[in-house]
Amino acid sequence: MKQLLFALLSALCLLRIPSVVKVAEARASWVASMFGLAALYVLGTVRPLASIDSYLGGVNVTNLLQAIFALLAIFFFNDSVRRLANVPVRWTYYAPLLSIPIMIVSFALIEDKGPTSADFIDYRMDQLATATYSGTYMFALLFTVLRIIYMLRHKARGLYATFSAGLVVVAAAVSCHIAYVLLFHFTPWDAFAEAIGAWFDRLFYAGLSLTAAGWLILFLSKQLPRLRLWMIDALWLSALRIRVNADQSRVSPAWDLFNETLENGVYKSLIVLHNYQRGNMCPFPESVQGRISQIEAKLDARV
Repeated sequence: MKQLLFALLSALCLLRIPSVVKVAEARASWVASMFGLAALYVLGTVRPLASIDSYLGGVNVTNLLQAIFALLAIFFFNDSVRRLANVPVRWTYYAPLLSIPIMIVSFALIEDKGPTSADFIDYRMDQLATATYSGTYMFALLFTVLRIIYMLRHKARGLYATFSAGLVVVAAAVSCHIAYVLLFHFTPWDAFAEAIGAWFDRLFYAGLSLTAAGWLILFLSKQLPRLRLWMIDALWLSALRIRVNADQSRVSPAWDLFNETLENGVYKSLIVLHNYQRGNMCPFPESVQGRISQIEAKLDARV
């Protein structure tokens, strides 16, 4: 198996949109990114695969970990899309997670799991346990991708259409790998199975690139208005807090900027600055006070 160097490209690098635009779908994206990065790490992109796997016994346990992390990455990516599309949670939402214990058990039953190899699965596809492990993994991925496509079925226009088209290609790639597993293990057509399996990489990365581009543009298009409205004010207020030493800690303004939504960060900065003025009995210059009043008026207009 071609190790899915994707983890949805670190969960499509899921838009590490800073938490200055922290919304529900962004938080799910952060979690997906965390699992995606973990999957890429145990893939051997950070350290050599054999070196990482040696700490786990040198019997390709990293392959299992990578598969689990990648599955969790796309699971939370699915959750981010669900929140963005405003789709309620149903029991099928958790269905892909049921594949994880099946994968663990089937992996444990694979004979002669070592030594460490990036082609671990391909060279053991003649074993039923290997076919079960790889097939379960791919079915869970296919289920999740198809579920995302289904969630967006009424929104398949514009950027959503680009995003959905990329997912369709990803689903086709995963289907090719499932066909490879089934044909290679259960039929005598090994060469035909390998020819179909070879399409996985070609389709997967093309579909993933299209998906990532569509998702990134879609996500940013929803956040840019908020960024334009509040980003300059949030940065200006944070800089003012630092300049006048309005906080006990020098890192508090930067932390609030990072850890709060833009609106909440602006509101909190205004409170800190007002407390500073009252505590020190030192009014700001007229130009600064005028800017603060403008920001407060904008906040009041949003309520």
